[in-house]
Amino acid sequence: MVPVKHQHLPMPQIINVSRLFVSPKYKLDFHEDASEELLHVISGQVRVLLESGEEYVANPCETLLIPRGMRHRDIFELKTGLEVFLIHFKWKASARLFDYALPDCLKTLGSKDKNELLLLLDMFRLDTYSTPENLTAAEGRLAHLLGIVWRHVFGNGSENAGTDTYSRLAAYARTYMMAHLAENITLDQVAAYCKVSRATLLRAFRHASGMSFNACLRAIRMNEAYSLLKERGLNVTECARLCGFADAAYFSRVFKKHFSVSPKNID
Repeated sequence: MVPVKHQHLPMPQIINVSRLFVSPKYKLDFHEDASEELLHVISGQVRVLLESGEEYVANPCETLLIPRGMRHRDIFELKTGLEVFLIHFKWKASARLFDYALPDCLKTLGSKDKNELLLLLDMFRLDTYSTPENLTAAEGRLAHLLGIVWRHVFGNGSENAGTDTYSRLAAYARTYMMAHLAENITLDQVAAYCKVSRATLLRAFRHASGMSFNACLRAIRMNEAYSLLKERGLNVTECARLCGFADAAYFSRVFKKHFSVSPKNID
């Protein structure tokens, strides 16, 4: 028998379960919940707008996960016959999960996991929650569902797999930075290009590379500068300009600090 390594996750606690056919009273306002929220769209469309400006859309058979404390506004498309299923719950592992997972992370589930998720949600919708035993069974199903999410975010036990979403976001941001290297690049510009908040972009760089946004930008500028000096033989002033430095002397100081060699000595 082959031993299997696994991580024991805590059981979730269901706070309430509801099925809505109309929008709730707070649909026009930004609000935050004291518990995690699973929002599954049966029919119609729901847009979740974060106070930071990020927006996540769920269409029929799609599910969003919203962590506690995240200020958001639910925008419901009522013309299409809205029906949503909501589970509010508390889970001790949620902080770890949402440190990596975005609200729409379940959209990228594989077909097998997606079918399993939909089956679990159908069982939730059919339950009455009328007895403590039914509620216990429902919390077991929720634990099963969250296990699918955990596996999707972190991979098959790999702690590094959870950075996949942020790695893709950081890589996407770097393409913009490389294309505009000669310009004065700001965090706000890159976040707007990636259609995420400043906080999400900062978190992406931290998880993907262990570096801050400014440190990553500086490294990109320095690596490109080294390449321009070494491979294209540009002079220091021209290289500084192409890498976003208006002052060649300041560029030289940053370069020497980064590579421990003056740019004039690169040949």
